[in-house]
Amino acid sequence: MLKIGIYDRYLNTLGGGERYSCKMAEILSKKMHASVDMVTDIYSSLDDVSKRLNLDLSMVNLKIFPFLSEEYASKITQNYDIFINATYLSSLPASAAYNIYLCYFPTPFDSDFKFIHRFLLMFFRLPAVWLFKTAGKMIESSSFLEVKEGLYDVKRFMLKRGSWSSGRILLKVKDFGFKNIYFGKINLGFKNPYSSKIQDMKVTVKVFSAGKEISGSDRANNSNIERYGNLFFEKKFNLQSQEKINLEIPLNTQKGNFILITSDTFIPSQMSNEALDSRVLGVVLYDNNRSNIFRKMTLKILGFIPLFLITYPSKLKFLSTYQEILSISEYSKFWVKKLWARESTLLFPPVDTESFYSKKKEKIILSVGRFFPEHHNKKQLELAKVFIELFTQYPEIMKGYELVLAGGLENKKTHLEYIDKIREISEGYPVKIMLNISWNDLKDIFAKAQIFWHAAGIGEDEKKHPEKFEHFGITTVEAMAAGCIPIVINKGGQKEIIKEGINGFKFENFSELKEKTIMIIKNPQKTEEVRINTVKDSKLFSNEVFEKNLLEIINKAKDAII
Repeated sequence: MLKIGIYDRYLNTLGGGERYSCKMAEILSKKMHASVDMVTDIYSSLDDVSKRLNLDLSMVNLKIFPFLSEEYASKITQNYDIFINATYLSSLPASAAYNIYLCYFPTPFDSDFKFIHRFLLMFFRLPAVWLFKTAGKMIESSSFLEVKEGLYDVKRFMLKRGSWSSGRILLKVKDFGFKNIYFGKINLGFKNPYSSKIQDMKVTVKVFSAGKEISGSDRANNSNIERYGNLFFEKKFNLQSQEKINLEIPLNTQKGNFILITSDTFIPSQMSNEALDSRVLGVVLYDNNRSNIFRKMTLKILGFIPLFLITYPSKLKFLSTYQEILSISEYSKFWVKKLWARESTLLFPPVDTESFYSKKKEKIILSVGRFFPEHHNKKQLELAKVFIELFTQYPEIMKGYELVLAGGLENKKTHLEYIDKIREISEGYPVKIMLNISWNDLKDIFAKAQIFWHAAGIGEDEKKHPEKFEHFGITTVEAMAAGCIPIVINKGGQKEIIKEGINGFKFENFSELKEKTIMIIKNPQKTEEVRINTVKDSKLFSNEVFEKNLLEIINKAKDAII
């Protein structure tokens, strides 16, 4: 069976890039019947990802990948026939039989750096790299455990610091000689932090001995065997608030071991109006296995080193490990050639056009995108200002209209401050902000919206900072599929989607955006043909088209391996 790994470090953000990578996983697991791993470094429930992104990842596995060094990366990626790096701004080298780099845009790796980042990079990069390489070898030689699922920050766990769990943790004990494990036992620490508000947290630890996961058919033929083998050890205990204990867990030295840990859980956002963390959290886990003083000191220091010092590529050496680069638009393809001197294969992102529908259009102008002020932000603040100007200048024409700004929001200080600015200037005007809404709610607002705005990159210099423009425009295509008339910036990947006056409109500046918005509102009958064309042309970027093109690329890669 073909083994494929797809690396998406930002899986938990559930953005457009994540739908791209996960749609790849869905297609390759179902259509090619390949064994597909979604590889990431922060735990995310694939069931939740499937629901939020309207996908079926039931045949996809989750693999937690704590990137600590190039050597460690090599150990992980070399196990795949095909490895696809779908992580934005990744410099991860790959060692599979065939390696593909999905490039959303060849953004300079220091594009968001501030003075402090550049200072640290100049004076501390070399010692940090040396220390990480040394630590990587230590961890590889001394760690008995492989995290299969259930820890949100695997790096912290590997550095012997506490890591929140999801309430269900699965660990595999590495089978490389049990003489190295002290008397056939392993030590783990468990803590019930005060922040859980659980006064009496129930925890269960089970050890299964099998060496590998047991298939469903084998389990059916043996009623005594579970997914991870025969139950070898079980321990149940309760943790009081703030209590931390160390548990010595026996192992079966004759067979491989899986350790399954379950606990009571809580959701911070449901406990406090101020908390935005919506994760399901359980017991905090520590690796308490013995290590010498030098190793402990090294790991402690390592925990304070910013990861960008390790991953920042001073040269583009990592690209030489990839046989093929995929670009998501002609715009990205042009800049890959210009900035990286590499040819690339065009593979437009998959848009779930068949899921969208149109209702009776209401007086809604819609803009969709994550809320953040940095890098290629979606310019929601500027769009709110434009709408307020329209509302003030043309009160009769704009009567009854509202601006809806929908998108995801992370619990980061700068992101929250950005939202506050939009709310502040919009007070007293019909501007509605919809945060972290469900897939169904998003489709519904698309269905009702009359006009769609997209302004990412406005006010930026395309020659100096091409990365700040929309690299493709998934939300634009979604709007088209729902019968919204798009008015988008005439820059970046948007130019490949919109044909002026045929399936939408383009603008060079905010004055032109206002003019074309008023024109559409005043002439609904004249623009009806445009609305019909938007729906028709959205099919050019459908899931079906993406699947056909992806399978062609992967089959060529498969042939190259053989």
